[in-house]
Amino acid sequence: MKKLILIIALGLGLGSVSAFAQDYRYENRSAYAHPRGGRVGYEVNHMNRMLAHVQWQLRRYGGGWFLRREVAHISGEVNHINWEYRTGNFRWYRLQREIEHVHSELHSVEQRLRVRSGDYYRWR
Repeated sequence: MKKLILIIALGLGLGSVSAFAQDYRYENRSAYAHPRGGRVGYEVNHMNRMLAHVQWQLRRYGGGWFLRREVAHISGEVNHINWEYRTGNFRWYRLQREIEHVHSELHSVEQRLRVRSGDYYRWR
């Protein structure tokens, strides 16, 4: 009788674990997924991560008001690119050119902050 209760308890315990299992095949790991292509979403996510990293560097290295104002301007450009992407109202070549422009501006801010070499964002 004790063995039967133990087997039932073990069976119920192992059965409940699989009920909470998650199927990772269908998980969308990117913040944006666009039906027209995968590269666009990657570039937009990459740009958002770059902006967050440069904002962290700005807080850590204490840039002046001019750099803070420039990063705020770049953040507005990033918001506009995100809006274009979310609405689907864009042409890839123009969006790519805007993203490259934001890349160069963020890299310029990084260089003017004089961050340590280990803190530079790995651009590519």
